[in-house]
Amino acid sequence: MKTPPVLDIDLNERLHVDVGAFCNNNCIFCMEDDRQGRFDRVSGITPEQVKAILEANSRRREVMFVSGEPTLNSEFLRYVRWAREAGFESIGVISNGRRFSYAPFAEKAVDAGLNLVIVSVHGPDARTHDGLTRTPGAFEQAVAGLRNLSALARKTPLRINTSTVLNRRNATPDRLDALLALLRPLVRQMVFNVMQPFGRGRTHFDSLMMPYREVSAALGAFFARHAGEDLPVYLVDIPYCTTEGSGIPDSARGYVERYVHFEKESGDSGALGRRPEGQPVRSGGAEVKLQALSPATGVTPAPDGLVVRHRDLLEQARKSKGPECARCAYDRICDGVWNHYIEHFGFGEFVPVEPAGAGIRRPER
Repeated sequence: MKTPPVLDIDLNERLHVDVGAFCNNNCIFCMEDDRQGRFDRVSGITPEQVKAILEANSRRREVMFVSGEPTLNSEFLRYVRWAREAGFESIGVISNGRRFSYAPFAEKAVDAGLNLVIVSVHGPDARTHDGLTRTPGAFEQAVAGLRNLSALARKTPLRINTSTVLNRRNATPDRLDALLALLRPLVRQMVFNVMQPFGRGRTHFDSLMMPYREVSAALGAFFARHAGEDLPVYLVDIPYCTTEGSGIPDSARGYVERYVHFEKESGDSGALGRRPEGQPVRSGGAEVKLQALSPATGVTPAPDGLVVRHRDLLEQARKSKGPECARCAYDRICDGVWNHYIEHFGFGEFVPVEPAGAGIRRPER
C-alpha cells in the first residue's frame, strides 16, 4: 500500500485524523448532521490507512483524533500508541468527554500517549448542556470526565482544554460566569467557538446564531466583569474587525486552527460551495458582489482512494470578503466571512480597521 504524502503547504498545520464514525451526543448545532454520511466516510478508513497517515505525517508536531466521538472507536487506544511511536509531540483528541468519566479508560489513554484533550462543554449546568446536546446525562458524564482528566494532569504532561459553541442559549452573562467558575479549576484553556452555519448549525441558524458583534459585546462584557483576573479564555472563528475595541484582549481573540486531514474519496469533492468571483448574494436586502477568496477546490488527490483536505482551502471555498475588506489592517490574516452568514446578516458590521489601530499583527496560537 502506498502511503499518503506529506504536503509541504505548511508543516505547522495540525494533522487531523478522522476516526469517529459514531457520536453518542446529538448536538443541535452539529456540522456533521449527516450521520450516515459520516459513518460511511469515517468507517471506510482502515487501521492500516490510519497508521500510514500517521507515519507519513510524523514531521508535523501535532495530531488530533477527530470526527464524531473518537473515543468510541474500538481502535482508539491503539491509534494513540501509534501516534506516540511516530514521534508526534502533541497527541490529542476532540471529545465530548463522556468516555473519560470511566477512570480506567482515561488512565489507559494517557498511558498510551494522549497528552491533549479538548472536551466540548456547552453550558455550566445540565439544563443548558444537555439541552444543546439533546442528550440527557451528557453534562454529568462530561464533568466527571474532566475531573478524572484533571486528576491525571496533576501527575502527567496532560493538557486539558474545553470548547464551547456560543449561541443564544448559552452566551448570557450568568451562564458565562458560571461556566468559568466550573471549568477554571479543571482546565488549562477555555475556548469559545462561534457557531458555524453548516449542518444543523444552518438548520437552526435563525434561532441560535448570534451576529458577530453581539458575540463580541458579550465576551467584552465578560472580560470587563473579570477585570484584573488572568482568564484562560479565547474566542475563535470570528473576524478580527468585529472584535476590535470590544474589550477582549488581543491575545484572546481571533485565532483559527489550521489543519490538514485525509478522507475517503467521494463524488462530491468538487468546489464545496465556492461562489464564483463577482456572483452577487443577497445582503441586507440588496445585492452585493463579493470577492472570491481562491479558485482552489480544497481537494488534492492522494493514493489509495484518499483525498487530502486543508482547512485553509476548504474555508476559502465557502467564504467571501466585501469590497471594503481590502483596506482593512487585518485583510492579510483574515479568512473572510461565511457566505450563508453574509446572506442572512449582511456586511454592515464588518468595518475596516485602520492600520494604526490594529491590535493584532498575526494570528495567535
